[in-house]
Amino acid sequence: MPLNQSITTWLALNACNDTSESGVTDPVTGQTMFIPDLYAGDYFDLTEAEANALSYTTNGTLHAGRYRRVQVDSGATAANVKVGTVGNMNCAIAPLTFNIVTSADVNTAWNGLHPVVFLNTVTPGNWCFVQELGLATVLGAANVGTTTVGQIEVVTTGGVVTSSATFTVATVGLSVENSQNSKLFKVIMDVPAVQG
Repeated sequence: MPLNQSITTWLALNACNDTSESGVTDPVTGQTMFIPDLYAGDYFDLTEAEANALSYTTNGTLHAGRYRRVQVDSGATAANVKVGTVGNMNCAIAPLTFNIVTSADVNTAWNGLHPVVFLNTVTPGNWCFVQELGLATVLGAANVGTTTVGQIEVVTTGGVVTSSATFTVATVGLSVENSQNSKLFKVIMDVPAVQG
């Protein structure tokens, strides 16, 4: 899908756990009702003010970056699809698509392949928005300790992140604030920008 700057904005991006691609279903048949500008793979860039305005603050405040409409693979581990955890594209699906993502624990060899940050708790099989570029809020590992700004953040078990002094294939970004054990903190995602 192309970059779409006219995305439907009547919803909070970090409160979607939709059973249909468009987020709307027919009340009688339960089938997806398609609406303009909300399809699998739609992605869009938001400024800080736009992201803040589209936030459901109970789940946190969103920040400037690129967001994408995706489906969480039905084989994802539900406990690892929540605010701040990192997922990635599901490489077991053919043809490859950036629009179906899974939890980072499904196959750790995929962790460096198009990492995304989950914005809220999502039931595997459902649709949501994820962040793939920009200033993202991630969940620190239980043993991450307090790390300093500028450290490389890498994906670990369950999609939480920890710091490293060296580059690894599972890099998600560079910290822009000090991390703490099992707490949310901000990183600048440094993954390649892709369309798909």
